[in-house]
Amino acid sequence: MTATSSRGEPFTDAQRAHLVLRLTLGLNILAHGVVRVGHPFAFAEALVHQLEKTVLPAWTIRPFALALPFAELLVGLAIVAGLRLRTALTAGGLLIAALTVGVCLNQDWEVAGLQLLYALAYFTLSSRAADARCTVDALLLREPRLARAR
Repeated sequence: MTATSSRGEPFTDAQRAHLVLRLTLGLNILAHGVVRVGHPFAFAEALVHQLEKTVLPAWTIRPFALALPFAELLVGLAIVAGLRLRTALTAGGLLIAALTVGVCLNQDWEVAGLQLLYALAYFTLSSRAADARCTVDALLLREPRLARAR
């Protein structure tokens, strides 16, 4: 059974808005991971160099920077697919929080402002997770009911 709005449309406005924002954020984060995962060492060295004047020691930045492209790839893919959506949104929000620490220590306020926009997108999607539609989570939840009906 498909959820319908009062006008008989397949999605409510909130559900449609959630889907569009989820796909946009997910594809954005997925693209970050895709372009970086091919050269993680170069990305890590660039981030170490970028943050060398902060109080963060290189030995803490490098492992984070090496893992970041893979984390972005997985989080972005999970958000797009709607797989363990609440967990993926929480993980993405925590990634942005961690990145914000380095950016603020580097006093890069323009990027910090952009990261705040990402944080707001994660907040919005997380706080309206009940509006999520077209997700793998929903398909997985339906499967046991289909099996019992047979």
